[in-house]
Amino acid sequence: MTVTTDRMGHDPIPATLTALLAERTADSGDAEFLRFEDWSWTFGEIDTWTSRLAHRLIRVEGVKPGDRVAVMLPNVVQWPVFWLAALKAGAVVVPINSAYQRADLEFVLTDSGARVVVTDGDHLPLVRSVLDGDAALADVQVIDVAADGADSFPATAPDIEIDAGTLANLQYTSGTTGFPKACMLTHDYWVRNGWLCASTTGLNADDVLLTAQPFSYMDPLWNVAAALTAGAPLVVLPRFSASGFFADVRRHRATFLYVLGSMPTLLLKQPPDPHDRDNDLRLVWCSAIPAALHADLEDRWGAPWRELYGMTESGFDMISPLDDVATVGTGAVGVPVPTKQVRVVDGDGAEVPDGEPGELTVRGRPMMLGYWNRPEETARVLRRGGPPGNEGVVVGGGWLHTGDLVVRGPDGSIRIVGRIKDMVRRGGENVASVEVEAALERDPSVVGAAVVPEPDEVLGEEVKVFVQLADGIPADRATAEAIIERAGTQLARFKVPRYVEFVDGFPRTPSERVSKPALRERAATRPGTVHDLRPGGRSRPAPRPTQGYLDVSVEREVAILTLCRPEKLNALDVATRRRLASAVREHGTGATVRGIVLTGTGRAFSAGEDLTAIPSSYDDVRVAFETFHDITRAILETRVPVIAAVNGLAVGGASEITLCCDARIGTPATEFYQPENARGITISNASSVLLPRLVRGHALGMVLGAGRLDAQGALRIGLLDEIVDPDQLVERAIDSIVRWTPPNNTTAQHLELLRPGMAEVEAAFAREDVAAKRAWDDGVYRAGIESFWEGRKAPVPRDGVEPGRA
Repeated sequence: MTVTTDRMGHDPIPATLTALLAERTADSGDAEFLRFEDWSWTFGEIDTWTSRLAHRLIRVEGVKPGDRVAVMLPNVVQWPVFWLAALKAGAVVVPINSAYQRADLEFVLTDSGARVVVTDGDHLPLVRSVLDGDAALADVQVIDVAADGADSFPATAPDIEIDAGTLANLQYTSGTTGFPKACMLTHDYWVRNGWLCASTTGLNADDVLLTAQPFSYMDPLWNVAAALTAGAPLVVLPRFSASGFFADVRRHRATFLYVLGSMPTLLLKQPPDPHDRDNDLRLVWCSAIPAALHADLEDRWGAPWRELYGMTESGFDMISPLDDVATVGTGAVGVPVPTKQVRVVDGDGAEVPDGEPGELTVRGRPMMLGYWNRPEETARVLRRGGPPGNEGVVVGGGWLHTGDLVVRGPDGSIRIVGRIKDMVRRGGENVASVEVEAALERDPSVVGAAVVPEPDEVLGEEVKVFVQLADGIPADRATAEAIIERAGTQLARFKVPRYVEFVDGFPRTPSERVSKPALRERAATRPGTVHDLRPGGRSRPAPRPTQGYLDVSVEREVAILTLCRPEKLNALDVATRRRLASAVREHGTGATVRGIVLTGTGRAFSAGEDLTAIPSSYDDVRVAFETFHDITRAILETRVPVIAAVNGLAVGGASEITLCCDARIGTPATEFYQPENARGITISNASSVLLPRLVRGHALGMVLGAGRLDAQGALRIGLLDEIVDPDQLVERAIDSIVRWTPPNNTTAQHLELLRPGMAEVEAAFAREDVAAKRAWDDGVYRAGIESFWEGRKAPVPRDGVEPGRA
């Protein structure tokens, strides 16, 4: 069947995957449909097999419409077969990455409420272990694909009512910003993506599609839908291998394929082969084609490469037409498909002018129904509203906020410049990581690059890049200097990386993106050599995480951040504050831990700012305030609970840090003390905004009276949630986080609702900055610090504390 381009915006016919398979069986039953390795199956054979399995699921496993059937398999033919069989039974399929380990598997099974797990012998022990170890999963049944027992069941499909809006998949996202979320995807979602693919590319029965991605991703599944639409065979490789990929393309005579992420760069880094252009390709689709390599990719394999933009949540959004040669090498990501609208908006949802960066928002069909069991998260990303007069132009729900930072050109073209939260804040400039990575990956010596922020006392953050080199390139300082020098010809000066660390490879998410939290964690626990390329900089081993007076450990999936400078009562220097904010952000995504505990060593939680470093200019004061501001931001923006385990004295800025946390647990020795006002120095945002939320009318007495508040007093007014023995403190905090983050939880959404809005906090930052400038200009700030040191000439107070910061 050929779907012409002029029908791209029409509703697909048939409207369900099951009806589409039935139609292909009726008109092309003997034609090849699926090819795995050297084995292949026709549309008719797959139709019969899936019908028998559907009856088995209903009669043996008791599957009813709407029940969830999880599939944990590598790329074997049983994957798409059980997908289609479960859909014929009216069930909802839950794809599970075959590389998952115990924690991930248990989370998905529990969150989805799966009744059946389909797996193979290699994964059966893990599945059994998870099911046996969790009473909530005791009734889940397991099917081993080695003996599916389908032969004795009817060869015709069960009489189950299915329509375009019937839920087909719970497709889990990779979970790099918290617990994975399941997108609810209907039959219309999959059929419409297949329809759009076939109509855009002109696919027909003479084509051969090829995919190498795991079936737990969405890409092979829409490839199945496209093959069903066009009546063309789909070749499925066991896995992606850059060295052998195009040999497989030639062997199977593939005409159409889709690659994504780092795959194009890895392919182009392979040694040239005289047979590279000896292929049947007429089109390659790719997401995020490296702009500088685009023409080289086309030239090497003799086929057009065109951009496809979309997300699991929304399917196909924008496509570069086959004849659109003008976009080659521009970085443009295509034009909206007829069933979609796109807008580029600022933080308030207002459309930005051409040439200015903003967030890409999308609406129309296909689109997920929402996130499974997460209405608050659904409402956050799928928002109503839009340009006046355009409501209802496109059928569908709200505008999907993609999180992608883009620029729209005068011609309407869209170019991605980064992720909204994947930025480095260097001085007053925002550096988009993706732009720096793209410049580096144009270098023939570089296989891959990943940019992360590195804390810096002066600029706030510096640009650091992890680089994977091509084979045979020495990982030394000379190579680092040469790569950065070449990249510097393409980047503004403030975007050029200062630090380079070479790696053998990158940890990746299930969607093949580099997992930057995992990369930073790996670098912290197994540091390599970091090349500091500023003038006079040196190459040195990467610092251990315990440096900067902050120790980082993980217990029971909870990150414990410990201030570890007891001889100075854990006074916070600038480096420690930078490291603390960075550590909170790293673990606060929820990708690797379920919560954060912040505590101290010795008898002090922290004595606030280290006043041994007296500011010599207002710039020093500004850095001091901004670093405390940034800790507040980091804590309030986490997607996991943060608990302060206040083991002793919490003075000044340290007292205010505890106010940012979601709870405070103390010991009998806990004391809070904010002495700044007594010395004429302004308080911080945490006191002005957060303290009144916690203790109401007691806030004035604490701040203006500048008195000490002991543990019982803090408990009485609500500043402490409980008091425990010192040896139970951290363990009690961990217990609380575990209790607050059960499987299938909405903790992140509740945190967002319960915490103060960042607009209110940012306004407090601005007020404090004005007050701090006034205090510095009037001489009050310096006089207040000097009066502290004058006081230290007298007998040391009983606690020996160094009072905190402004």
